[in-house]
Amino acid sequence: MSRVSEVFHIDVTQGGLDFVDVDVSTDVPVYIDPGAIRAQSGLWIEECQESLQSFFEQLLAAIRANDAARIGELIYPLVEPNETHLGNSSGNSRGIGLGNKKKAGKLIDALRTSKAAKSGFLRDLDDTALLVSGVGRDIVSDITTSVIRAHLIEYTQNMSRFHEIPMEQQQSGPYWDSSANQWEERSVDLPRAEDDKLLLVPKSIVRANLTVDKGKYYRGYLRPYYEQMELNNPSSDLVRVLKNKRPKVNLGKLDERIGTTKAAVVNQTEEFPSALKEYRADLDATPNSPLADEDLHNKIATPRVNVRDLLDSVKAIAPGPGGATLYHRAVAKLFTALFDTSLANMVIEQELHEGMKRIDIRFDNGASDGFFAWLAKHYPSAFVVVECKNYGKDVGNPEFDQLGMRFAPTRGQFGILAVRGLEDRQKALARAKVIADDGHGYVIVLEDSDLDALVDEYEAHFNTFSVGVRKLGPMKEQFEKLVGF
Repeated sequence: MSRVSEVFHIDVTQGGLDFVDVDVSTDVPVYIDPGAIRAQSGLWIEECQESLQSFFEQLLAAIRANDAARIGELIYPLVEPNETHLGNSSGNSRGIGLGNKKKAGKLIDALRTSKAAKSGFLRDLDDTALLVSGVGRDIVSDITTSVIRAHLIEYTQNMSRFHEIPMEQQQSGPYWDSSANQWEERSVDLPRAEDDKLLLVPKSIVRANLTVDKGKYYRGYLRPYYEQMELNNPSSDLVRVLKNKRPKVNLGKLDERIGTTKAAVVNQTEEFPSALKEYRADLDATPNSPLADEDLHNKIATPRVNVRDLLDSVKAIAPGPGGATLYHRAVAKLFTALFDTSLANMVIEQELHEGMKRIDIRFDNGASDGFFAWLAKHYPSAFVVVECKNYGKDVGNPEFDQLGMRFAPTRGQFGILAVRGLEDRQKALARAKVIADDGHGYVIVLEDSDLDALVDEYEAHFNTFSVGVRKLGPMKEQFEKLVGF
């Protein structure tokens, strides 16, 4: 295998990487899922949502108007996004969704003739995999990649700068411009691998399968209506009485009679539209968690993360300004692993100021359970800011104020101040309490000893195969003190 981490000599395995560590010589069997994008919040993810919504609104309008020319304008520029290395291709990456006029033409015909598109059943792009014949997870993932390509380019550039992956200028490939409602292309800086450009994809938006599932929708929401109709029919030839005198419908024969194809499912949805409403309501209410490192390991055979090694890398850096950049990088990798399915879509902002490099870390809060999910429900925390101070001394008001300046009232008022050690811990926590009491936001201070405790908790949870979510005790306890619990 030739994983990104190996090709570019990145000294961390999948768990410490925010992106999928793909094999650049082939494809790995995971997909970009619009449902995963829709379920999250945060600055970067909301830009992706806007692009997807804009594109699909244009596509639906063209289908309902039977505007063949406009449908062609929207579909023909789609290409096979080989540069992500996601999907089902065997051997060299080549994509299987779109990429030539014949495939695109088939998709156009399927969309133009789809009753689901004209009846209003299609709400989002991934609904096409649920209700449009010939559209599966591969095509939905390919379309999504093309639509959000500009955002993936921005993400890739950010990750490349952070991990010191070389880039060179090349054509972007088509991306959707939601302000102009049209496809664009430009010259951009991107990495290259296997003599082709490379797009990195954040773990947070990939899944082993799409969130929507035609089989689950049919079996769990549509078929029960027809099953009940048979049970209510005294002369049904599909019902037999069991020994316990309970009637039972022969579901295999029922499937044959009413059909299980997408065309049949659309007809059934027309007869029982409440089934689709129930299915969507349950989907919206179900947590849509990112793939954990263990799941990625099982799916694409990435090496398991060793969080203890990541912590040792942090602690091995000598406190002081000389190790500031190394400390920022090490903390970012550790937090990516520690908060695996909670914090995602990492953004590293690098600035040169009087010859000194400064790196601030920002994550989108993508948690569906645990401490960060609870935080998002009660406090503005769509994104989480991290400031790293590799000081061998206490932090004072300027450090807290610097972090507070990164907060935004509607999106995020929670941040983490990572420091090496505190001579007066109570004084530092008292500063954080003043900021919270004044309504300026919530700052958690994590020194090396707190990171030790978080890693101990991580290992205890995963090494004993514990059920449920991790408590993140050192963080939860500190936050409760900030808000007066």
